[in-house]
Amino acid sequence: MSSTLDEFLSNTNWNINKKNKKLLKVLREAYTCGVPALIAKSLTDRLKTAGEYDFYLGTPPQELRLIASYLITEFNNEPPIIIQLLPTLWKRHGREDALLYGIILANINPELLSENIWMFFANSLRKKEPADDIISVCEELVKAKHPFPEIEILIDFYGRGGIFQQYILFILFQKHKKNLKLNEKEIELIKKCPSPTDLSNRIKLRMINN
Repeated sequence: MSSTLDEFLSNTNWNINKKNKKLLKVLREAYTCGVPALIAKSLTDRLKTAGEYDFYLGTPPQELRLIASYLITEFNNEPPIIIQLLPTLWKRHGREDALLYGIILANINPELLSENIWMFFANSLRKKEPADDIISVCEELVKAKHPFPEIEILIDFYGRGGIFQQYILFILFQKHKKNLKLNEKEIELIKKCPSPTDLSNRIKLRMINN
């Protein structure tokens, strides 16, 4: 764990950094504290381009979890600050932003949200997203033991088309990986969902064939 990052977070005056714009700036600086000294910049530049991210710094997951922990703890008594930050964090969409979004969303009290947690994430999605980012958030939500969405919610996603149909595949793939039985309606949705990429096609076929 980066002592530099811990020191940075401890010394940050969170009271004057409650607005989204200021919080995003603080977080961008925090990410650099967690970057290994000898990280290969050419690699992060290629990953940034490939994923169409605003930035890709290479901050390790354990550092991002530390940042999330500080935010959740600091604003424990002011949860709207965190709730309002999440869609803005996803919209800026550096690679670290996407990972941090998933960690925070998975670990806040879902009762604080005005809608189902899977629906909340769906409403943050843009028309085009890196598949890895959607899968990462799904994995965090499952790891935190949030219940899988009911079929009515999945049908709602299907009706939205595009990226939301890919989202269905990624959600149900998490259920499949946990060896939980997919019901007939879920399997029907899987078969109906398009799989335009190699990754989504492999996931779809794996669920159908098993």
